Amino acid sequence: MKIQSWSSAERAELAERLRSGAPIHLEIATMSGRGKRMARNLRVDEIAPLADSITSSDPVFSRGIQEFSAPGAEGGGAGTVTAIIPSSRQAPLGVRSLLSQDVDVDVLVLSNGSGPESVPGARVERVEWEGHGTTRARAVERVSTDYVFFTVDDAIPLGRGCIRTLVQAIESGPWDAVVARQIPWPDSDAVTASRLRRWTPPGHRVVPMEQTDHVATLIRTQTLRDYPIPSVPIAEDAWWSRDRRVAYVPTAPVLHSHSRRPLNLYRRNRDIHAQLVAMGRPASIPHWSALISALPGVLRPSVAVGGIEWMNQIAELTGQWRGAAIGR
Repeated sequence: MKIQSWSSAERAELAERLRSGAPIHLEIATMSGRGKRMARNLRVDEIAPLADSITSSDPVFSRGIQEFSAPGAEGGGAGTVTAIIPSSRQAPLGVRSLLSQDVDVDVLVLSNGSGPESVPGARVERVEWEGHGTTRARAVERVSTDYVFFTVDDAIPLGRGCIRTLVQAIESGPWDAVVARQIPWPDSDAVTASRLRRWTPPGHRVVPMEQTDHVATLIRTQTLRDYPIPSVPIAEDAWWSRDRRVAYVPTAPVLHSHSRRPLNLYRRNRDIHAQLVAMGRPASIPHWSALISALPGVLRPSVAVGGIEWMNQIAELTGQWRGAAIGR
């Protein structure tokens, strides 16, 4: 696939190829002249991990490709891992990648709601949905491997050495858990991409992190037996992380991001912020006057993204306000 301008059509085509599991071979057009706009928008740290191979005539971009490529396979496994994936809608996108890792990965799909009956290469357990905390905690009882990798059904580990990189990181320091880097889908909106870059930025060193994120977190199984996931409906990763030593591993990339829809954003912000306030964290929008004061901040991203982004922004703020009231 040739990238000429990093247009929305090119981004959508690349996203579709990634979803299909097809090999990704990219040719990046010149970054000079007409390519200057592409040079501003195309981030080598986000596209390099996506591809099996990339060619570019730009020497700076080529160096970045080598620097940020997803970790490849190495010999000699580093322990056994169970990937736990709740799914209420589809066969998880990351199963093929998990099964191709250079460490032994057992994939356990917790099928609930409209989730799949079977997934090639994976164990599928039909379960009742008991919230994010209890459902995951019960799944640990089915694990006999050294480590657990908590993930979600729309995330794809990038590179055959992604899980091994996490295992090596947790064993390299005093960590209870390690968190992978989340890279946005090529066709994700600008707000989502920007927030993920702040949450899990590019880098090369393992560093402390405030909390785990069950989009992509590795924990020793024994640690989870000693400190079980709490029985809360959502934000179980934040609750569990209190008094835990968590690290961020930017060299273990995972492809993951969500589309932004007002009602989903309202509900998610309401439910998560209710839990965060119940934990004792300060409310981001504690009362009506704070909500009104925050409204001018909606303007800039709404203008930049366009469409219904203004509704997304207001939905998030309103959800945070309502969550604060529930969590008190």
